[in-house]
Amino acid sequence: MKMRFLKNNINYKLLGLSFFLSVAASSCTDYMETLNSDKSLITDKLLEQDANEGGFLLPIMMNRIVATTTAVQTQQNLQAESYAGYLESPTPFLNNENTMTYFMVDGWNNTAWNTSTSNVMDQWVQMWKKGYETKYPDLYSIALIIKVAAAHRLVDTFGPYPYTKYGTGAEVSFDSEEVAYDAFFADLDKAVTNLLAAEAANPKADDTRFKKWDKSTLGGEYTNWIKLANTLRLRLAMRISKVNPSKAQTEAEKAVQTEQGGLLIDRPFSVVPAQANPYFTMANAWSDTRLSASIETFLKGFNDPRLPLYAVAATDPDAAGQIKGIRAGVEKPTKERYLKFSLPNVGETTPVKQVDVAESYFLMAEGVLKGWNMNTTMTAQQLYEEGIRASFKANSAGGVDEYLQSTGTQIAYVDPKNAANNSPALTDITVKWEDGDTPERKLERIITQKWIAMYPEGTEAWSEFRRTGYPKLYPVMVSKNPDLPQGTFIKRLTYSSAVTNSSNAAVTEAVNAYLDGKNSAATPIWWDVD
Repeated sequence: MKMRFLKNNINYKLLGLSFFLSVAASSCTDYMETLNSDKSLITDKLLEQDANEGGFLLPIMMNRIVATTTAVQTQQNLQAESYAGYLESPTPFLNNENTMTYFMVDGWNNTAWNTSTSNVMDQWVQMWKKGYETKYPDLYSIALIIKVAAAHRLVDTFGPYPYTKYGTGAEVSFDSEEVAYDAFFADLDKAVTNLLAAEAANPKADDTRFKKWDKSTLGGEYTNWIKLANTLRLRLAMRISKVNPSKAQTEAEKAVQTEQGGLLIDRPFSVVPAQANPYFTMANAWSDTRLSASIETFLKGFNDPRLPLYAVAATDPDAAGQIKGIRAGVEKPTKERYLKFSLPNVGETTPVKQVDVAESYFLMAEGVLKGWNMNTTMTAQQLYEEGIRASFKANSAGGVDEYLQSTGTQIAYVDPKNAANNSPALTDITVKWEDGDTPERKLERIITQKWIAMYPEGTEAWSEFRRTGYPKLYPVMVSKNPDLPQGTFIKRLTYSSAVTNSSNAAVTEAVNAYLDGKNSAATPIWWDVD
């Protein structure tokens, strides 16, 4: 990754070819083709009409928070989604020395870094340098929300990141995680203020200025993006609740204030892929991703109606007719061993999830549990149950009332291919709320259901697992990283050689100042404390 950022006089007609990695080049050009079959006809005059130049870069950005192309495989599928207990690959990449066994694969880590850095941060830099903050404050505010959504994932994955100085020089210093988080909150402040003002001035402006650029389930409505910004604020506030409880409470309570515009509780934030959903491709065309054991054993134990909606039955003779997942970090002698375990149940045109519809309810439930003012008369239990109801509705699952009374618990995991991978259940947590439980057990219940609802968005789920320790996940069976003995859990991805080579002084400074002097996968992120 070179921190010699895109030139000011960018040629808009070639944007789709400017990405660092060729695998990330499809989204903008594909979407531009839907607007005009000949991209050379997108002239400067056309870009000036209806503020088009202010929104032209936004589709690229929203398509690279979670990549809607197969770049997502090494952005998070072979890393965070394994660490979150969602999805596991049957493929023994690099002779089992890969991120699923905690071996840091340099090129994969670089994709995890670069997918959003090149395609979100670089595009934001262009908008900033062209003065769009003043010229198009509403569209620039959308860019800020996307920027925060992408960059907090980078900070939560790697640690220190050059957020506040990005675009100001060829090689800039990295922010600590704390400084980056402060900047996230400031950017969300600016975005919400500007969008509320835009709505007040002209509620129909988004129809002409933004709707054509919005490739998400938010429908081009500024009011929905305001809700997304507030939901991100609440998410990030909760993330820092152990390391800075006072600021966390302040930011969380601000997020839910009525005058701030509300939370995202009636729809998810998902992005429509320009081509096939990458999870469909990875599961079917490539046969590279399958269900994980953790999601199998929890949902089977809970008799959860969402399980057959999340995954399809295995075709392996040893598990035929069952939904069967692969335990994280197992040794795979060949791809065939687990090839016929359960595929994720995803359609070719399914939008790629970024923020689940139920997340706000679970965040508020945890906030009430902490004694914060969540601007609601609902109890933690009621918010918890509303989160489950929202997830069932979003997944078209029935039987929610019966499910809420379930006292089933996680079942043991059985690997029909290798009994050494078997494991008893790790917890006896139930779906049914028990008012007499300790706050910690109530937290486990909230996070476990939040984890089920967020499937398969692995980066957020992995972050919450590191923050809370929930749900209780199986440790990897094989660790190929001496810093992470078997039985321990990975804490971060390491900076790739492309990052360290291009910014050696900045990386060295950040590692020494904020990561205990070692670019190690065992070093916790700032907010990850016991």
